[in-house]
Amino acid sequence: MRRISRRAKREFSVALMSDTKWRKVFRAWANVSATETQMIVKFLDVPEPRVMRLPGESALSCPKPYIDSLEYGPWELCALEWLEIPVVASWPRQDDVPPPKIAQEIGALRAAIDFLGQLPLTETEQGLRLEGYRR
Repeated sequence: MRRISRRAKREFSVALMSDTKWRKVFRAWANVSATETQMIVKFLDVPEPRVMRLPGESALSCPKPYIDSLEYGPWELCALEWLEIPVVASWPRQDDVPPPKIAQEIGALRAAIDFLGQLPLTETEQGLRLEGYRR
């Protein structure tokens, strides 16, 4: 955890989200959709963004600075540079079958966190983007 925190302090001018804020967002989003919600995350220590499922309520049972995921196991919340919820999910497949395109509930996800107060949330053509750090 210290390695990630040192890197964040070195590379970014401001931290916009704390572990507590991330946990509040994930808790609010946990019950929004009956279907799997796709998110794209950029971790501080990984060069390429990663596609994964939005973690559910049970993922928050890890110790406070962590969250659990099916794809990558537990990871530190402070390692999130940014997170995007695309308007249309396209789950990668390993075979030659084209991935299905699934519309996501962007309005419901936004409404679920509006009551949390000021968050570094922007709405783009691609979907919702929540920043953890800013340069």
